[in-house]
Amino acid sequence: MAQDDALTINDKNAEPVTRYAANDAAEPLIEPGNIGVRSTKLRWVVLALACLTNVGSFYSFDIPGALQTGLEDQLKITDDDFAYIYSLYSLPNIILPFFGGVIVDRLGNLIAMGVFAGILIIGQCIVTAGAYNLSFPLILAGRVVFGLGGECLSVAQSSIIAKWFMGKELSLALGASLCVARLGSSANSVLSTSIYSWTDNKLWVPFLVGAVLCFGSWIAGLVLGGIDSRVDKQEGISKDGQEDGAKISLNDLKSFKTIYYLLLFNCFFLYGAFFGLNNNLNKIMQDRFGFSNQQAGFCIPIVYICSAIITPLFGKFTDAKGKRVFWMLIASSLFFLDHLAIAFLPDTTAEGRPNYAMIAVLLGVGLFYATYAAIFWPCISLVVKEHMTGTAYGVVCSLQNLMLTIIPLAIGAIAKKTKAFHAGYFWTEILLAAITATGIIITTWMYFLDIKTGGILNNAGTSRAKSSAKRSKMSSFSKH
Repeated sequence: MAQDDALTINDKNAEPVTRYAANDAAEPLIEPGNIGVRSTKLRWVVLALACLTNVGSFYSFDIPGALQTGLEDQLKITDDDFAYIYSLYSLPNIILPFFGGVIVDRLGNLIAMGVFAGILIIGQCIVTAGAYNLSFPLILAGRVVFGLGGECLSVAQSSIIAKWFMGKELSLALGASLCVARLGSSANSVLSTSIYSWTDNKLWVPFLVGAVLCFGSWIAGLVLGGIDSRVDKQEGISKDGQEDGAKISLNDLKSFKTIYYLLLFNCFFLYGAFFGLNNNLNKIMQDRFGFSNQQAGFCIPIVYICSAIITPLFGKFTDAKGKRVFWMLIASSLFFLDHLAIAFLPDTTAEGRPNYAMIAVLLGVGLFYATYAAIFWPCISLVVKEHMTGTAYGVVCSLQNLMLTIIPLAIGAIAKKTKAFHAGYFWTEILLAAITATGIIITTWMYFLDIKTGGILNNAGTSRAKSSAKRSKMSSFSKH
């Protein structure tokens, strides 16, 4: 945003505009006489709307996981067939991170919010139609369309947050957005299983609720984009005057240091192990540990609630105290034990007597997820040059979606072939434990390399004084 064009207004509740020197290297300069619209209380209205724009997306994304047993029974599909529901969502997003930021900048935030949120509605309606007609191919087609809108909507949403909170409360704003999104995922886990039960196992009804929420998010997105565009006009800002999008240059890959690539593959393995478990967690709790569909739905939000509460707090803690890789190593080790616990806990066959040891496992998984998310994403910006953060985050998000395409297929295939042994979910957990162990080895390598090269990841207070809007877009690109 061209800060010198900011509108000057008189508002006792407004905060002074933060400006930066032309060389972009100096500390921010506070000019008390100039107050911008984005520094008034209106920014909190914008933040509330921004949080609501992703609720429908996050809620609907995880509906298949909550209804896995019902989907497999009514559609007559196997575990490896079910894996395609998640893999096909991620498939187009292997490429989209290379273009998403540019698309948002070309369309402008108002049009981008309307288009991408609209694509979500269309995709979720197709999935709902597939569930109504018990058509698995139609559900898969809907998930592909849904994926085309979900990730790009996050880019547009975080782009607006960055504009309104740049230089002040940006971490708080992005943390609040993530918190509300995770609560949307938690609500799905509880409501989808309950609605499925209340409607006598009608698959399409929970998906229709997701479509309605996507429509509500579309309305919130249009209002949000409208407010942002109106303020842009008031301040004389055109699309051509905004910061360029997160343009990816593959030539930048040659200049990235070893520690960036360690972070990259660390993400691949540890996030892979998390989502490989999470996508099947409801069915694991039913088939192996005696939980009903609704009971599992009420317990799984523990993972997301931990993330919503702990992630922003732990982010502040590591900024103040450092030791980021150390805590990443601790969290990864805990996650490794979680996978082993799921693999070796005894199955429960007694009806109405679930194995409540899984509650402790869910707490462990939630602690890992919350801690890792708080540490990993800021680390990327610390190990690459400022002008390459768009490329760095784009590559991370592409590799993450590649992982989200491959690992569910592997888990589904293993579960199908080992169905007779612990319901097919013993060897899947052994595989995920091995994947986590690989992540731990990479984290250990990263720990010693960071010490050798100056300790930027483990030192306290190494966060850059000013984040760029480009970095904010790409760090929020992934749904995860």
